[in-house]
This record gives sequence, C-alpha cells and structure tokens, in this order.
Amino acid sequence: MLTACDATRLQVEENREVMESVLIVMRGSPPVNTFDTRSTACWSIFKKILIVADKYDMSLVKERCEKWLVSRCLRGRMRSHTFKFQDVSEGFEWLAICQKFDLKDLGWYCAYDLGTQLAQGAWPRPLHDCLEGVTCPDMLKTILEAVQAAVNSGGPLGPSGSGAGPGGEPAGPGHGLE
Repeated sequence: MLTACDATRLQVEENREVMESVLIVMRGSPPVNTFDTRSTACWSIFKKILIVADKYDMSLVKERCEKWLVSRCLRGRMRSHTFKFQDVSEGFEWLAICQKFDLKDLGWYCAYDLGTQLAQGAWPRPLHDCLEGVTCPDMLKTILEAVQAAVNSGGPLGPSGSGAGPGGEPAGPGHGLE
C-alpha cells in the first residue's frame, strides 16, 4: 500500500471512516463502535476492515480483527444457547469471508453456529444451495458436526445446552479453545 506512493500523499479509494478504522486496528486497538457485538453495525465495521486489509495485504490487521471477533463476539456467547448470527444468510456470508481471508478460528465459530441453527431448521434455501459456497472441508465438517451434536442430543444444542465439547463447551478450533 505504501510502496506505490510519493512522500507527500497516499491515494486510496476507501472512505475516511473505513481508513480511520483500519489505522486504529494497525495501532493495536479495537475499532470504535465495535463494543456492541450483538449489533449488525459491529460486524459490518469488521467486514469493511477485513476487505481493506486483504486488498492492501495487511495480514496483521486481518489477524487482529479475527482475534477480536473470536474473543469478544463469539467465544463467550458460544457457551450460551442464545448466540446466533442475526440471520443464517449473514452467517453464510461470514463463512465465505472466513474462507476467502483464511480466518480459520473465526470460521470454526461461524460454522459451528450455522450448524446449530441449521439443526433447528433455519434453512434459508434448499440444503444444497446453502452449503454450495462452503469449499473448506474443515468448515463443512464443523457444520455437520454441530448438526450431528444437536440431533444426537435430542435438543438444539446438546444436553448441557451449549454444544458438543467436553464440559458443555464447544471443542473450538483444533479441539480446544485457545
């Protein structure tokens, strides 16, 4: 991003709000207005940052966004049966983002959440259409494991109400929460 500019000005196509968020993340802080993790706006800000980070090859920015989304937005809620993406279509959109940007930990949580919602019958389209965009075998496996856990337990989220992992917690990426 910085190698193709002169010393006085940097030309970018993104708007000021998005670039300010990217710069905040580059400095090591979570983006402003992302503390209400249940809001669509929070996830929307992260999506914009990830797109810019990918465009300009900013791997550290992508890693930080993934870390914050997992730790602040998902990890705590996955133990609760009340966590869901705003809707299943948005969950599939985030799963596609995780695949595109190689966000494995976030992808696991998104896939597990989608699996639990799909086990409850939240299919926005026919099954083959829903899963068509899932190209990562690990994410597809996680979706299917979450569905299987819900089916085997006789309830939407298992006997303890929270997933398939030991002690009532989901196993997490690599079979253990980091």
